[in-house]
Amino acid sequence: MLGTLTGTAYVYQYSATNQTRIGNQLTLVTSKTSGTGNQFSIVGNTPKCSGSCSRTGALTSLAGKALKAGKTLSAESYYNWAGKSARTNQNLSWNLTIKHPRVAQVLPFNYAGASPVRCDREYKSISAGCIMTKGQVAIGYDRASHPNFAKHVTDAQKSGLPGKSTALKRLKPGQSSAKNRSKACPSRLKRPSGYSCDEYPFASTQQGAYYGGGTGRTFSQCKISDKAYPVGAKGGKGYSACMIPQKENSAAGSELSKFFKESRVLTGDSFFVQIL
Repeated sequence: MLGTLTGTAYVYQYSATNQTRIGNQLTLVTSKTSGTGNQFSIVGNTPKCSGSCSRTGALTSLAGKALKAGKTLSAESYYNWAGKSARTNQNLSWNLTIKHPRVAQVLPFNYAGASPVRCDREYKSISAGCIMTKGQVAIGYDRASHPNFAKHVTDAQKSGLPGKSTALKRLKPGQSSAKNRSKACPSRLKRPSGYSCDEYPFASTQQGAYYGGGTGRTFSQCKISDKAYPVGAKGGKGYSACMIPQKENSAAGSELSKFFKESRVLTGDSFFVQIL
């Protein structure tokens, strides 16, 4: 045996929800060697982006660098999203070749990124941007600013409805939030003056009243007397309705729309709901 080399390879990838430049970084940390393991060196490092992307800027080259114990090597490459469709996924990777002076062939290594990078331009009112598709996103509502809305969501989640530990999903193309809303908050439900009907899970989700199925429920503070909406029902299937001040309900809905845009939560995407 010639010797051994022990280390760790880290791949970092990053972008931003308001830009289409994608970064891809490779870091190699050699922790220890034995025998002639300290004679390994890098022949070449080639980054790759498969999808609608084009490389931009100079590539940091590791060619000719030795892999020595206690030494850290890093390389970066950058890409611009070149997609012409509304959204596309890009996969990032690094291809390395390593050699040893006493071995004829080179050793190939491939390091794939942790998550595909999705870029889109689906929101016409904001710039295009990119996200890591395996990341989790959550909207947070301030309890002090939305006391009645927050109380309803908290009670609904405590009763077993999804959104806190189990993700909600935005509606698929062709599905209608109006169908969810009209089932959870039908016109027969009396609205007190200055109040409107709030539904949970949100009408914009696949777990909403129409598409998610199940029966309705409500809570003691919700000002709903309809017998079809029992107070205190539990379970992960179904939906809840509650009368809350109209201005508060509208403000919460506006925050959700803003969250979808700024976090690039598109049709079919998952997200969580937190009450802060």
